[in-house]
Amino acid sequence: MSNLVKFKKTGNEQNIFRIGGKSFLPQDVEWPINPNGEKLTLIFHLPTNFLNANLPFKYPKDMIISVFTTYNTEDYFLDSIVYHGDMEELKNIKNGFTKVILHSIGSPRNESDYLIPAKEITIGKKINEPDDYYGSFIGASPVFLQREKLELDSYQFCMQIYGEDFPEEFQDIFYLNDSIGYLFLSQEGNLNDVGLFFTQCS
Repeated sequence: MSNLVKFKKTGNEQNIFRIGGKSFLPQDVEWPINPNGEKLTLIFHLPTNFLNANLPFKYPKDMIISVFTTYNTEDYFLDSIVYHGDMEELKNIKNGFTKVILHSIGSPRNESDYLIPAKEITIGKKINEPDDYYGSFIGASPVFLQREKLELDSYQFCMQIYGEDFPEEFQDIFYLNDSIGYLFLSQEGNLNDVGLFFTQCS
Protein backbone atom coordinates (compact mmCIF):
# COMPACT_ATOMS: atom_id res chain seq x y z
CA MET A 1 0.00 0.00 0.00
CA SER A 2 1.22 3.50 -0.82
CA ASN A 3 1.29 6.53 1.44
CA LEU A 4 1.01 10.17 0.51
CA VAL A 5 3.90 12.30 1.72
CA LYS A 6 3.81 15.75 3.28
CA PHE A 7 6.42 18.48 3.03
CA LYS A 8 7.40 21.23 5.43
CA LYS A 9 10.26 23.69 5.45
CA THR A 10 13.28 22.60 7.49
CA GLY A 11 16.96 23.34 7.97
CA ASN A 12 19.44 22.67 5.18
CA GLU A 13 21.67 20.60 7.48
CA GLN A 14 19.11 18.38 9.23
CA ASN A 15 19.77 14.63 9.11
CA ILE A 16 16.17 13.75 8.26
CA PHE A 17 14.31 12.48 5.22
CA ARG A 18 14.12 15.59 3.06
CA ILE A 19 14.34 17.09 -0.38
CA GLY A 20 17.09 19.61 -0.98
CA GLY A 21 19.45 21.04 1.58
CA LYS A 22 23.11 20.23 1.94
CA SER A 23 24.61 16.80 1.39
CA PHE A 24 26.29 14.76 4.11
CA LEU A 25 28.72 13.20 1.62
CA PRO A 26 32.01 12.55 3.44
CA GLN A 27 34.97 14.57 2.22
CA ASP A 28 36.62 11.43 0.82
CA VAL A 29 33.65 10.89 -1.53
CA GLU A 30 33.87 13.01 -4.66
CA TRP A 31 30.90 15.18 -5.52
CA PRO A 32 29.09 13.48 -8.44
CA ILE A 33 29.64 14.97 -11.89
CA ASN A 34 27.66 14.11 -15.03
CA PRO A 35 29.29 13.13 -18.37
CA ASN A 36 29.20 16.81 -19.43
CA GLY A 37 31.39 17.77 -16.49
CA GLU A 38 28.56 19.46 -14.54
CA LYS A 39 28.23 18.97 -10.80
CA LEU A 40 24.93 17.33 -9.89
CA THR A 41 22.39 18.85 -7.52
CA LEU A 42 21.12 17.05 -4.39
CA ILE A 43 17.41 16.31 -4.47
CA PHE A 44 16.93 13.64 -1.74
CA HIS A 45 18.59 13.07 1.63
CA LEU A 46 17.31 9.69 2.85
CA PRO A 47 18.58 8.20 6.15
CA THR A 48 18.73 4.42 5.96
CA ASN A 49 17.18 4.12 9.44
CA PHE A 50 14.03 5.86 8.16
CA LEU A 51 14.03 3.77 5.00
CA ASN A 52 14.44 0.44 6.81
CA ALA A 53 11.73 1.32 9.35
CA ASN A 54 9.12 2.32 6.77
CA LEU A 55 9.80 0.21 3.67
CA PRO A 56 11.00 -3.37 3.10
CA PHE A 57 14.70 -2.54 2.71
CA LYS A 58 17.67 -3.74 4.76
CA TYR A 59 20.41 -1.18 4.29
CA PRO A 60 23.19 -0.69 6.86
CA LYS A 61 22.08 1.38 9.85
CA ASP A 62 23.12 4.99 10.41
CA MET A 63 23.97 5.71 6.78
CA ILE A 64 22.53 7.98 4.11
CA ILE A 65 21.22 7.50 0.59
CA SER A 66 21.77 10.71 -1.37
CA VAL A 67 20.08 11.23 -4.72
CA PHE A 68 21.45 13.73 -7.24
CA THR A 69 20.28 14.99 -10.61
CA THR A 70 21.49 17.10 -13.49
CA TYR A 71 20.03 20.59 -13.21
CA ASN A 72 20.84 23.74 -15.14
CA THR A 73 18.95 27.00 -15.43
CA GLU A 74 20.66 27.93 -18.69
CA ASP A 75 20.74 24.77 -20.83
CA TYR A 76 18.27 22.09 -21.93
CA PHE A 77 18.76 18.89 -19.89
CA LEU A 78 15.42 17.04 -19.90
CA ASP A 79 16.53 14.32 -22.31
CA SER A 80 19.43 13.45 -19.98
CA ILE A 81 17.23 12.52 -17.01
CA VAL A 82 14.09 10.95 -18.53
CA TYR A 83 13.44 7.24 -18.89
CA HIS A 84 10.34 6.10 -20.76
CA GLY A 85 11.62 2.67 -21.74
CA ASP A 86 14.27 3.47 -24.35
CA MET A 87 17.63 1.79 -23.65
CA GLU A 88 19.56 4.93 -24.62
CA GLU A 89 17.65 6.83 -21.96
CA LEU A 90 18.53 4.18 -19.37
CA LYS A 91 22.15 4.36 -20.48
CA ASN A 92 22.13 8.13 -19.80
CA ILE A 93 20.85 7.52 -16.29
CA LYS A 94 23.41 4.82 -15.54
CA ASN A 95 26.22 6.91 -17.04
CA GLY A 96 25.70 9.52 -14.33
CA PHE A 97 23.20 12.17 -15.37
CA THR A 98 21.51 11.21 -12.10
CA LYS A 99 23.19 9.43 -9.21
CA VAL A 100 22.12 7.43 -6.14
CA ILE A 101 24.87 7.06 -3.51
CA LEU A 102 24.89 5.12 -0.22
CA HIS A 103 27.43 6.61 2.19
CA SER A 104 28.38 7.24 5.80
CA ILE A 105 27.52 10.54 7.46
CA GLY A 106 29.97 13.36 6.85
CA SER A 107 29.85 17.09 7.50
CA PRO A 108 27.25 19.14 5.58
CA ARG A 109 28.53 20.37 2.22
CA ASN A 110 27.34 21.62 -1.15
CA GLU A 111 29.47 21.78 -4.29
CA SER A 112 26.65 22.20 -6.78
CA ASP A 113 25.93 25.56 -8.36
CA TYR A 114 22.47 25.24 -6.82
CA LEU A 115 21.10 24.59 -3.33
CA ILE A 116 17.45 23.58 -3.07
CA PRO A 117 15.92 24.88 0.18
CA ALA A 118 15.25 21.84 2.34
CA LYS A 119 11.77 20.42 2.93
CA GLU A 120 11.23 17.59 5.40
CA ILE A 121 9.31 14.63 4.00
CA THR A 122 6.89 12.89 6.35
CA ILE A 123 4.52 10.02 5.68
CA GLY A 124 0.84 10.89 5.37
CA LYS A 125 -2.37 8.98 4.78
CA LYS A 126 -2.61 5.73 2.87
CA ILE A 127 -3.70 5.52 -0.77
CA ASN A 128 -5.65 2.36 -1.53
CA GLU A 129 -5.72 2.73 -5.31
CA PRO A 130 -3.12 5.23 -6.56
CA ASP A 131 -3.40 4.18 -10.24
CA ASP A 132 -4.59 7.59 -11.37
CA TYR A 133 -2.71 9.66 -8.80
CA TYR A 134 0.24 11.52 -10.27
CA GLY A 135 1.40 13.31 -7.13
CA SER A 136 4.07 12.48 -4.57
CA PHE A 137 3.90 9.27 -2.54
CA ILE A 138 6.05 6.52 -1.06
CA GLY A 139 5.89 2.74 -1.25
CA ALA A 140 3.98 0.04 -3.16
CA SER A 141 3.96 0.70 -6.94
CA PRO A 142 4.70 3.80 -9.04
CA VAL A 143 2.23 5.56 -11.30
CA PHE A 144 4.12 6.24 -14.51
CA LEU A 145 3.29 9.09 -16.84
CA GLN A 146 4.49 6.90 -19.69
CA ARG A 147 3.72 3.19 -19.53
CA GLU A 148 6.37 1.63 -21.76
CA LYS A 149 8.20 -1.47 -20.53
CA LEU A 150 10.95 -0.37 -18.14
CA GLU A 151 14.00 -2.49 -17.32
CA LEU A 152 13.72 -2.25 -13.53
CA ASP A 153 13.40 -5.88 -12.43
CA SER A 154 16.44 -5.73 -10.14
CA TYR A 155 15.11 -2.67 -8.31
CA GLN A 156 12.26 -1.93 -5.94
CA PHE A 157 10.17 1.22 -6.08
CA CYS A 158 10.78 3.63 -3.21
CA MET A 159 8.92 6.85 -4.02
CA GLN A 160 7.84 9.31 -6.66
CA ILE A 161 7.83 13.09 -6.41
CA TYR A 162 5.96 15.73 -8.37
CA GLY A 163 8.00 18.69 -9.58
CA GLU A 164 5.63 21.26 -8.11
CA ASP A 165 6.26 19.88 -4.60
CA PHE A 166 9.71 21.46 -4.69
CA PRO A 167 10.21 25.05 -3.44
CA GLU A 168 8.81 27.51 -5.97
CA GLU A 169 12.14 28.57 -7.41
CA PHE A 170 13.06 24.92 -8.08
CA GLN A 171 9.80 23.57 -9.48
CA ASP A 172 11.68 23.20 -12.77
CA ILE A 173 14.16 20.81 -11.11
CA PHE A 174 13.05 18.15 -13.65
CA TYR A 175 12.98 20.81 -16.38
CA LEU A 176 9.16 20.83 -16.62
CA ASN A 177 7.27 21.58 -13.42
CA ASP A 178 4.69 18.86 -14.13
CA SER A 179 7.35 16.15 -14.51
CA ILE A 180 7.57 13.36 -11.95
CA GLY A 181 10.77 11.89 -10.50
CA TYR A 182 10.98 8.20 -9.58
CA LEU A 183 13.38 6.63 -7.09
CA PHE A 184 14.07 2.90 -7.31
CA LEU A 185 16.46 1.14 -4.94
CA SER A 186 18.28 -2.17 -5.05
CA GLN A 187 16.11 -4.94 -3.62
CA GLU A 188 19.05 -6.48 -1.78
CA GLY A 189 20.71 -3.33 -0.51
CA ASN A 190 23.59 -3.87 -2.94
CA LEU A 191 26.25 -1.31 -2.03
CA ASN A 192 27.64 -1.29 -5.57
CA ASP A 193 24.28 -0.79 -7.25
CA VAL A 194 22.17 1.23 -4.85
CA GLY A 195 19.49 2.53 -7.15
CA LEU A 196 18.19 4.54 -10.07
CA PHE A 197 16.54 7.93 -10.27
CA PHE A 198 14.82 9.18 -13.41
CA THR A 199 11.95 11.40 -14.49
CA GLN A 200 9.00 11.16 -16.82
CA CYS A 201 6.91 13.85 -18.49
CA SER A 202 3.72 13.73 -20.50
